[in-house]
Amino acid sequence: MRTIKRAVVVVVLVALVLAPNLSARAGIDRESLRQAEISSKIAGYSLSKVKRWLHEVAIKRIDPETGLYIGDGRWNYRDTAADCYPFLCWAAHVTDIDLLYGPIRDVLDAERKLCNHLDRIPARFDLKKGKRDDSVSYDALIFGASEYVKDGLIAIVEVTGKADWFERMREIEDDVWKHARVETPFGKIPSTNVEVNGEQLQALTRLYTMTGEKKYLEWARRLGDYYFSNEDFVPERLRDHGCEIIGGLGLLLAVESELKSDRLEVYKKQLKRIFDTILEKGCNEDGMMYNHITKREGSSGRLSDGWGYNYVGYICYDMIVGEGVYRSHIERTLRNLSKPKYQNYPWEGTSIDGFADSVEGGIYVLNRYPIKEGFDWVDSEVAANIARSGDPLETAELWGTMKLQANGVRTTIMHALMHTQGLIARPWDLGTELGARATSNSLIVTIKASKNYNGKIIFDVPRHKHLMGFEKDWPRMNTLPEWFTVGLDRTYRITNVRTHKTQTRTGKQLHDGLELRLKAAERTTLLVEPIHNL
Repeated sequence: MRTIKRAVVVVVLVALVLAPNLSARAGIDRESLRQAEISSKIAGYSLSKVKRWLHEVAIKRIDPETGLYIGDGRWNYRDTAADCYPFLCWAAHVTDIDLLYGPIRDVLDAERKLCNHLDRIPARFDLKKGKRDDSVSYDALIFGASEYVKDGLIAIVEVTGKADWFERMREIEDDVWKHARVETPFGKIPSTNVEVNGEQLQALTRLYTMTGEKKYLEWARRLGDYYFSNEDFVPERLRDHGCEIIGGLGLLLAVESELKSDRLEVYKKQLKRIFDTILEKGCNEDGMMYNHITKREGSSGRLSDGWGYNYVGYICYDMIVGEGVYRSHIERTLRNLSKPKYQNYPWEGTSIDGFADSVEGGIYVLNRYPIKEGFDWVDSEVAANIARSGDPLETAELWGTMKLQANGVRTTIMHALMHTQGLIARPWDLGTELGARATSNSLIVTIKASKNYNGKIIFDVPRHKHLMGFEKDWPRMNTLPEWFTVGLDRTYRITNVRTHKTQTRTGKQLHDGLELRLKAAERTTLLVEPIHNL
C-alpha cells in the first residue's frame, strides 16, 4: 500500500478483538486481522533471528587488527564487500541501529584507509601479508569495484541516503570512469563485460538522480548507446551475471522517460525487442526463465534463480509506456509458482543462495503485481529454505557470514519487511512480533512484545523520492521495496480507541517514530486508515 494522494491517515490504537460496531465502521474484517497477526509472527521470528545472527555471529567477524569485516574469511571486493558487508548493514538498520553507525560504519573507514589502489578504486586486502594486493589486473580491479558499488554500496545507500556510504559510492564511480580504457564510438567505457556494464548503469542512474550531475547521465548514455546501437544485442545469460544488463537498461530507460529525452523512443524500441526475444526463446511454458536464452545442455537448461531480477526491467518498461504490455505474462508466471515443481526447486542445488535469489526477485515483482499464489510461494520457500522458521528461536541454528549465507540474511530481512509493510520497531527486542496487513482502504498493524516494551514504530517514507531522487518508485534491484509509506508533510491523527484520546502527528514525526509502551505478552493493533482532506 503506497502513500495516498490528498489523504490524511488516521492511526487508531485498538485491541486485537475489535468491537463489532468499530469493525463495521472501519471496514475491518476478522480475516485481515488474522492475517496481520500471522504476519507479525513471521516477521517477528525472522527479525529476532537476524538480531541473534548480528550479535552472536556477524559482528564478531570484524577483524580487530584491520577493522575490516571478514565475513568470507577475507576482505575482497567482488565477494566480501559486495555480498557480505551490505547485509551486515541491513541487519543493523532493522534490528540495532547503533551498531550500524558505530563499528559497522567503521568498517567503511578501514577499507577506505587500507585498500585504495588506483586513485580511490580499491583492491583486496591480503590478511596474511597485512597489506593491500597491488598485483591485481585492471579488469579484475574494475570488476571488484563495480560489484562493491552495485551489490554493496547501493544496497546500503537505498536505506541510508547521502551518508558516508554514498560518498564512497560516488568517489569509486568517479575514478572508475576517470580510468576507463575501452574505446567505443560513443566515448570510453570501463569494460566490455556485460555484467560490469549492467551494474554501472544501475549505479550511474542513481548517482544522476541523487546529485543532478550530468556526467553520470552522460556515462550511462555511453553504455546505453553502446548496447542499443547493436540491433542484434540480446543478453544470453539470464541468471546471476546476465541479469544486471537487463535491469540496468530498464532503469536507464526510466530516467530517460523522466527527462523526456530524444533517446527515449529509440531506447524503448530496442529494449522491447530484447525483452520480446527473451520471452520467445528463454522461458518455459510457465514463464520461468532458463539460465541461458537458447542453450539447454547441463546447467544452461536449468531454470534461472534470477527470473525475478529480469522481470524488474519488464515492469519498468510497463510503467514507462503506461500500458500493461507484460503484466499479464508476469502475473501468470507468479500464479504458476503454485505448481508442485516450484516448491523447493533446486535453483542451485541445495545452496541457500539459489533459494534466496529466487525469492528476492519474486518479492520485487510481487511488490508491483500482488498475486496470492506468489505470496504463498514466497512464504513457503522462506520458511523451509531460508529463515528455516520451524526451529525454536532461542536455539535455532544461525546463518554463517560467507556470501551465500549472507544472501539468505538479505532475503530474510526483505521478506520480514514485506510482512511489516516496511514498519520497523526500535529497539527490536528478541521475541517481538510486528506485522501489518494492507486492505483496500487501510493498514492494520499488530505488535506484541515478550516483555514490557518502551520504544517506537518507525513508519517508512517514499525513499525513492527522498533518498534516491527518482520521480517515480521505479522497480530496481538492491533495495528494500516500499510497501506502506507516509508523507513527511502530511498530518496524521492518532486515536486510542480504548481511551478515546487522540493526538496529531506529522508524517515526519511518524517516520521518526510513533512511541509505544506495551505490557509483556499484550497484543496491540493499529488501524491506519486514509481520510480525504476537506
